[in-house]
Amino acid sequence: MENAPLSVPVRLLALCAPKEGNSTEQYEDAYAYTLLAGNNASDPPDFREAKYPVRVALADGASSAVFAREWAELLVTTFAEHGFPPTDTEAAQTIAALGHTWRARTEGKATAWWAQEKMTTGSAATLLVVTWDREHLLWEAVSVGDVCVFLVRNNRLRYGFPLTRSAGFSDRPELISTEIGSRATLPPVVRYVEQYQEGDRFLLMTDALSHYFLSQFEKRQRPWNRLPQSTEELHRWLHIERDSGALKNDDVTLIDIIL
Repeated sequence: MENAPLSVPVRLLALCAPKEGNSTEQYEDAYAYTLLAGNNASDPPDFREAKYPVRVALADGASSAVFAREWAELLVTTFAEHGFPPTDTEAAQTIAALGHTWRARTEGKATAWWAQEKMTTGSAATLLVVTWDREHLLWEAVSVGDVCVFLVRNNRLRYGFPLTRSAGFSDRPELISTEIGSRATLPPVVRYVEQYQEGDRFLLMTDALSHYFLSQFEKRQRPWNRLPQSTEELHRWLHIERDSGALKNDDVTLIDIIL
């Protein structure tokens, strides 16, 4: 006899901010999330119903690239809805097609000479896609680059993916390029699957916040207890942490989800 789906509520909080001194239009991270209802669902999916999986995609557009925000948005909307392909071959084919879409959407928009030159090399972004199977209490993560997810259980950090140490970050993370299939190849894709428990808290973060999080944890702090829980709180918190030098001045995105 199969167990009935558990009635597990979901709380999802999404917060983001650009670099200090930049406008929201200059923010180059992107995120998307979806509930997966299946083809035969007669009613819209509801966070309160455990039979519906949840998926979140988070990307960080490379600041050195052109139209990085557009590329990051295209990646997260696609992979939040459809998931990351199960094989590297399928992933490369899908991303190559997305690269053509990106070029079609950005054609003619590069007016500055430096942007026109960068169009020849395309754009790039890091990416994290996490899916929670709430019926079987499984979570699966797929990563390219240094966007991270952290699992907190009973007020303890249980796991970090794909990086577990602050020293693991660099200025040259692996990137998904618009030019895959032509002038670039698919970088290493890291995958992870594990059980989770009811009440687990997952924190998805782009690189600057992930580095801060691990640095504070390595100092025997519990940074998950100090993370902001509203947009207003986020801006005050960022000002303090950036001014102190603890947090790099970069775009910041936090997805805080409890299942």
